[in-house]
Amino acid sequence: MELKNNLNFKYYSYNQNLFEEIISKEPEVYIFANYNDLKEALKHYQPQPLSQQSQFFSLKEFKERLFSSDQILLKEEKLPLLLYSVLTKEEKSKLRLDSYKDIYKFSARFFAYFKLLQDYQLTQIEGLADWQQERVERLETIKKRYQKRLKELGFVDQLLLQEEKKLNLQFLSEFKKINLFNIMDFNPYFKELLQKIAHKFEVKLHLQLLEDDFNQEQLEIEELTLPDKTNKIEIKKLNSKLKSLAALLNEKENSAKEVQLLDGGSDIDAANILSEQLNLNPYQSLSETDLYKLLESLYQLYQQGKGSAQILIELKELYDLSTQSLFKDWLELKGEELQKIEELLRQDYFYLDLELIEAEIPALKPLYNFLKNLRKIKNISDLTKLITKISDFALEKEVKETAEKFNDSLLELKSIEEMGIVTGWQDYYSDQAAGIFSLFLNHLSFKTISLSQNEEAAEFLSLENAPQTKREKLLINNLTQKNFAQKNDGLYFLSEKQLKNNGLFLQHKNQLLKKYKFLRHILNAEQSIIYTVDNEDQNISPAVILEELSLEYGLSYSQSKVNLLSEKEILNNLFDYQTELDLKVNSSANFNQNIKLEKDDFGSSFNFSYYKYKYLKDCYHRFYLEQLARLETSLEIKPSLSLMALGILTHEIFGELIIYAREHKLAPLEIPAASRKKSIQRAIEDNKLKINRDYLNYYQQIIFKSLEKSFIHFAELLQKYLPEDYQDILVEWPEWNYQRQKYFTVKQTDFYLSGRIDLLLLKQAEYFIVDFKTGSGDRKQLDFYSLMLRQNYQEQLPPESRKAIYNIFDQAFEHSYNKLEKEDRLGAELQELTELLFAAGEYERIYKSRCQRCPYRDICRVEVLSNEEGN
Repeated sequence: MELKNNLNFKYYSYNQNLFEEIISKEPEVYIFANYNDLKEALKHYQPQPLSQQSQFFSLKEFKERLFSSDQILLKEEKLPLLLYSVLTKEEKSKLRLDSYKDIYKFSARFFAYFKLLQDYQLTQIEGLADWQQERVERLETIKKRYQKRLKELGFVDQLLLQEEKKLNLQFLSEFKKINLFNIMDFNPYFKELLQKIAHKFEVKLHLQLLEDDFNQEQLEIEELTLPDKTNKIEIKKLNSKLKSLAALLNEKENSAKEVQLLDGGSDIDAANILSEQLNLNPYQSLSETDLYKLLESLYQLYQQGKGSAQILIELKELYDLSTQSLFKDWLELKGEELQKIEELLRQDYFYLDLELIEAEIPALKPLYNFLKNLRKIKNISDLTKLITKISDFALEKEVKETAEKFNDSLLELKSIEEMGIVTGWQDYYSDQAAGIFSLFLNHLSFKTISLSQNEEAAEFLSLENAPQTKREKLLINNLTQKNFAQKNDGLYFLSEKQLKNNGLFLQHKNQLLKKYKFLRHILNAEQSIIYTVDNEDQNISPAVILEELSLEYGLSYSQSKVNLLSEKEILNNLFDYQTELDLKVNSSANFNQNIKLEKDDFGSSFNFSYYKYKYLKDCYHRFYLEQLARLETSLEIKPSLSLMALGILTHEIFGELIIYAREHKLAPLEIPAASRKKSIQRAIEDNKLKINRDYLNYYQQIIFKSLEKSFIHFAELLQKYLPEDYQDILVEWPEWNYQRQKYFTVKQTDFYLSGRIDLLLLKQAEYFIVDFKTGSGDRKQLDFYSLMLRQNYQEQLPPESRKAIYNIFDQAFEHSYNKLEKEDRLGAELQELTELLFAAGEYERIYKSRCQRCPYRDICRVEVLSNEEGN
């Protein structure tokens, strides 16, 4: 044992329990590398009644307590805010900081760089390239301004405290002895502090490793020698991460000994699959609470609509938000209101405005007012008043700890303005409302609450932070080279080579520390089983440390029986699928019966459109699900107008222009350009709630010109077909209130033909049906329209017919000269299909190749039925 000042060293073997051997009843100070070790130590602490109590610190907390000041210490969000305030416009441009939200990464690197210099007592980094030197000079310039501003406000931060070395040992004055537990990470700055402390206190380093492995002068590990093995160590190799985890859980389940679990990585693979069986994290971020998700969704809703002068609510974002129970409770939304949101989406609305809200979903008015008031906020106090209107209601449904953390966050942010760190937000955010809201959400996301643990679930501890105590049996998961290898320690703009050239062997040091922690774990247990993965195809290999253990202790890799199982078999064994279901199906044959036709399916009358005829002809079963049961499948949300909505828009424009021509007794080609443009512009404006603002300029420029040009061309083509009497030009015939004539009757149900003829021209010798299309058309639909017209037109029709599809964007007529006999055959086919359906009494399913693309496939399951019939 060597004594330097009052700095003492004591060494222990790996299999000793330091907590039992070192924790004294006498009042002393104990410092631990991590908080988990501290908690474990407290379990062994049994002080004398009414005696002076010992003090327990994590290393991080101890370092912070060593420095004090009469001035306020700035932490967390206040540091980047202050840093941003001192940056010049030129610096922001060079650092690519367009707004305050871009500061966080730079802020972290800024403080990390100067902490590195401070920790290793460097005045500068040698061997920098010119561009790196330029960055360093810029950082130094910013630092001077930052610290000047800090002092002007009367504040300090941890960096400044340590620079000024305002050492505070008052909190240790009642003690004589300070104990450091297995702390190996000493940088030059902390070494110097420790020497100063050792002049006034007895400082003892309790180190669990061989004495020759530790350099007492430099206070660092020089090497790690494997000691004689006194426990049982096994290494099990598997060929997948899931199998490795399954083998470990199986070993735990069947073990007679008390078992503790560690994981070699920062994340446990397959944890998402096994979330109910694993206790992975005792804490939950507030960002995972329902309240945070509601606020974050409201922020996104605001962001989507803020580009407009008026308040617009994007329906897609609202639809996603409407799935949150807290949102529905807040606005007391009922089923019909949620259904209306979906209905508007199906009608191709992209936005809601106040007028549409008041007409269709008045319950959303509080949401509209919230977004309206959000635009007005200028400071955190404004935001607090607005947010609390929602949070007071929402926090009633949260645990007490969540409410406390939420309100604490609001108070912490308010203190930013009260302390004068920020006097106005205009320099931080172009949109102050969105900026301050995002600042609050970001601040809130760093808060955590403790979770209740599932006592039956397996609890995994981190290889880095688990309390390192004497164990009966230890299982280590996922010890692969990727997880165990130390990541590159290049810092900000400095390479690993430059760090080494400046005496900073950080990667080597951190790798030794990681290896040391690992050895303490496995050598401190009576039995250690290490699970690793070797899969060349997936580039996964065992950690190199395992080869060293194998050579030193004569260990061999054992293969697990789990390797013989498929991953499907593993999951079947990990989960219980024997839960009894409420829904019971006796056989697949019973499940696949056709739906019976009921007498009220069609009612006393039914209108057949051309599309309903097509569905009936294609598949009776789909016809029932889609046209009679009106069963919706998926809701498709489009970024702009759908083809259907674009078709409706063009129909409106062409119809309105033709009506204008008829009312003013003009040929369509003679409509004044100003009137034509005004009509097109008005139609686009009337449909703007159905157009994403990102596409609005495209519609106002490109689509506008295309429609105008197409109408002019259509008017030219139409000239020779126009009747003399303007009253013989009919648009969207028949009128909605027109009384249609019955076409046929089947079993007490009257069937009618239904549809809308876009343009009907009546001349003495012929009638001309024109159908406008924005995509491909079907000439057979023209036959259906002609049949419907002949059936329902109350006056004598001309003997001949002409039919055409006008493709608006192709600017071309597609003529059809079919005779009346073909139209009559279509009507007879429609009647025959209906009679066959009623005669069968069920909606039969017939397998076709396109069934694979049918949205009702999972309901119909016609493939199963077809296969059964084939057998």
